[in-house]
Amino acid sequence: MYDFMTGAAPFVIIGLCLAILFANFRQKRGGQETGNYLTEGMCLGMCIGVAFSTSLGFDLGLGISLGMLIGETAGLFIQKK
Repeated sequence: MYDFMTGAAPFVIIGLCLAILFANFRQKRGGQETGNYLTEGMCLGMCIGVAFSTSLGFDLGLGISLGMLIGETAGLFIQKK
């Protein structure tokens, strides 16, 4: 399991990030951009990922990327008014 986390998980995370970004691109309707908090969620997720990875003692790069993935997914589903 550890070998998977260090070897294949970064590529899985990159694929998921690309899928989320393409889904965000497809949400634009008729030239009007639907606003969401994707970038804000990404920034907060990275900060939370760093905090958890340093406090729990696992790889910092994995914590940053997982935090960014969770944050951008949460920010994608919250629409701006």
